[in-house]
Amino acid sequence: MDGLRTGTARLVTSPARSAATTEPAGFRPDHPTPPGYPYADAGYSGRPDTLPAAMLDGDPATGWSNAFVKQATALLPAFSGARPKDWVSVDFGRTRTFDRVTVSFTVDAGHTLPARAEVAVWDGHAWVPVTGAEVEWATASDSPTAITFDAVRGSRLRLTLTSAYPGQTKGAVRISRLDV
Repeated sequence: MDGLRTGTARLVTSPARSAATTEPAGFRPDHPTPPGYPYADAGYSGRPDTLPAAMLDGDPATGWSNAFVKQATALLPAFSGARPKDWVSVDFGRTRTFDRVTVSFTVDAGHTLPARAEVAVWDGHAWVPVTGAEVEWATASDSPTAITFDAVRGSRLRLTLTSAYPGQTKGAVRISRLDV
């Protein structure tokens, strides 16, 4: 046995062992993957099949909606009234200039045009309302409503939508397409 004397203690070494043949455990990051851009978000989605990303997929059959129906339970009554106000946003991952957004709203038995649509842009620190906004409302379901405003720079755009019929079944909002 080889050894090395250090002071009064003696260090003993042993020969190297053969390499391990067991595969190492697969490790994954403990955080979500970064989003792809553009990335859509919303303060609320009514159902699992009406998520914000559906506004950007180009398919008019899909879309974001805040409509929901809560079936009655033994303790709670059924509920399907529209929320008074909700927001949707799109993050572009980089700073750019915004001066227009087109939004295709669905109008049917459960969805109406919002009473109001407010636009704000993220300046890196806070949401800043746009100035000079003018809305040209669509006259048919899923046709584009154009909102123009003074040019502003930011990385994200947010729409705050106020229901025309808050608390009523027909007052929900649905966006089938959003283009910036």
